[in-house]
Amino acid sequence: MTRLEQLLVFILDRAKKEGKSDLSQFQLFKIPYLLQVYSLKYSGTPFLADTVFIREQNGPISVNVYAALENLQKSGHVKKEVKENQQYGYAKHAFSLAGKMPPVSFDQAEIIFLDNFLPDLLKLTHKDLKKEAYETEPMKEIHAKEKGRHILKGVVLNFNSVAVDPDVVDSYADEF
Repeated sequence: MTRLEQLLVFILDRAKKEGKSDLSQFQLFKIPYLLQVYSLKYSGTPFLADTVFIREQNGPISVNVYAALENLQKSGHVKKEVKENQQYGYAKHAFSLAGKMPPVSFDQAEIIFLDNFLPDLLKLTHKDLKKEAYETEPMKEIHAKEKGRHILKGVVLNFNSVAVDPDVVDSYADEF
């Protein structure tokens, strides 16, 4: 399994433990994106080095997530069910683990990182997830380029604009 596939099953497992039987495709785009930003902000390194996020109509997505979800379905680790969703007016593509979570190769520090952010992210509504994603540096940067004009669909988001949190820098300043 790729690192992204491992992250997706980990997210689905944590969602299940939080009482959510499934997550929408929308959530499975936004949560990895936000984790990528948080990883850069709090550790200075990307969590998903080989995953590309692009600007689309409803914010950041990754074609890598599409491929990973397809692979996870083919391998039997994840199942997808299309459910009617009156609240949003569109059918929900609901993803869940097909059985027991497969092993992941995250180290203890990575699991602590994920467990620090996932409970809060999993509680967010679609609207709040979208808002959170739009408040990140890469989305603010592309929004500034759009300046109310057309959406720059397909443009790769620039994560170089994510600065390490000053509190993190201060806490390690004495060690270097």
